[in-house]
Amino acid sequence: MKIPLFAAARQPLIGSVVITWLRALLGAGAVLAIARIIDRAAAGGGISGPVVLLAVFLGIRALLAGGAPVLAAATAGAVESDLRRRVLHAVLTIGVPSLRRTGEVVGRATEGIDAVGGLAATFLPQLIAGMSIPLILGIVVATIDPLSGLVLLLLLPVSPLLLRVMEKRFTSVSARYRATADRLAARFLDGIQGMRTLKTLNRSRDYAEEIAAEAEVLRVETMGLLRVNQLALFAVDSLFTLGTVVAAAAMAAFRVDAGAVTVGEAVAIVLLGVMLIEPLTLIGRFFYVGAIGRAAATQVRDLLGLAAAGGRPLGVGDAPEGVVEFEGVTFGYGDGARAVEAVSFRIEPGQRVALVGPSGAGKTTVAHLALGLLWPDEGTVRVGGQAVLVPQRPFLFHGSVADNLRLARPHATDDEVWSVLEAAELAEVVRSRAGGLDVAVGERGLQLSGGEAQRLAIARALLVDAPIVILDEPTSNVDLDTEARIKNALDHLVAGRTVIVIAHRRSTIAGVDRILMMRDGGLVGTAAPGDADGMAILSDMSHREAAE
Repeated sequence: MKIPLFAAARQPLIGSVVITWLRALLGAGAVLAIARIIDRAAAGGGISGPVVLLAVFLGIRALLAGGAPVLAAATAGAVESDLRRRVLHAVLTIGVPSLRRTGEVVGRATEGIDAVGGLAATFLPQLIAGMSIPLILGIVVATIDPLSGLVLLLLLPVSPLLLRVMEKRFTSVSARYRATADRLAARFLDGIQGMRTLKTLNRSRDYAEEIAAEAEVLRVETMGLLRVNQLALFAVDSLFTLGTVVAAAAMAAFRVDAGAVTVGEAVAIVLLGVMLIEPLTLIGRFFYVGAIGRAAATQVRDLLGLAAAGGRPLGVGDAPEGVVEFEGVTFGYGDGARAVEAVSFRIEPGQRVALVGPSGAGKTTVAHLALGLLWPDEGTVRVGGQAVLVPQRPFLFHGSVADNLRLARPHATDDEVWSVLEAAELAEVVRSRAGGLDVAVGERGLQLSGGEAQRLAIARALLVDAPIVILDEPTSNVDLDTEARIKNALDHLVAGRTVIVIAHRRSTIAGVDRILMMRDGGLVGTAAPGDADGMAILSDMSHREAAE
């Protein structure tokens, strides 16, 4: 499927090309006016008419020159804004586990999309102009003298052929440049996110040196790209530009000597020959912009292609509200191993089900499939309504308490916000701090304790008011008092809702209606807590807890 990248900038892009064409035609008109001035002056005639015409042409051309940068900026802005929105949608649609490193995605969404914007705003209009304006000006020369026009038109393919020869070299160098830039962005983001770990392991300096080494690789690739660009410029300027100017001057002199053109027309042939080569030489000068932009466009298309089908993905269907149903669901992360294989179960509205099993059994993958963060490779997932997750380590965004809560419901009133904070047993903590709802939580919620962050995530889930709640061991790694508070908050959250509990400890599954046992990606047993099979599963969990 061909994924358009410049659709949002169609109008300013067309406007840029049209302005370039108009300026070329006005320039040609000015040259013809100059030719008439020379011929009339040589003949002793009046030149006021051609002079006025020359002034009009040059004035309008100057006014149009101001529009080109404005349209270029509008083109870049429209392309970059549209692509960042679409990339964000793609990431939210396909889920982070299906992507490469986060830093690479960030690099594509920032520097990569900037390069695509430059491609649309600078190189693409210049490419269209460079292919069309010389043809237009060659035809203008032909109206003055058909033979001179024919010679110049025959020379036109030389520049595109030279650039085509260089393109393969450009493609490989620019692809390496973009890949190196993405790797560096990923390494830098890893370093920022893992700064505390690096410091505690006394590896900060070593990691900085590794990043510096990768930055040096990027510098080398950048210089390689510039070398190839300079080679292209040399080829175009020396072979094509010089050859065309010499040919235009020689034809003008030859045709004047033959009496086929006047002196003024000969001057016009030379000036139009110079104008004819300018758009083609500009392609060479901006060829590196096009090369980097095309490499970045390939990366952005690859990312958008993962979500290009749009709508509901295969293997996802509707169900009555509160129902979660898996039918023969299989999913793998792309490394050949199956994280989940042939899993089938149905959870009715209002049921509380525990998903248990050893680490790596596939529990979290099942949860992500139910949440729509992953799509099944085989089988069907049916979820009745929105599902909300309360994880072990909730992610809080930089901002205030209110900002994080209103992510769930942007137009929630203060009364509604305080209500969910009360239910999550966090209202007293928020009131005790200066700023109240506007108190900053810090990046990733670092200004809050672990228990406070967990309860804020529960309050946020309460605002969503989803019919299905997935709990991923939300009371792990907290003290007994905090665990009690979190459990009270969870009681408010799960009341009347379908609940899936990802359980690692026996205490977590108290009060569930059913237990689903997973091992090696498969569902190996289902039981009620009170029957024999359920007791066996609970006993197995107790033994594993003791062993740990």
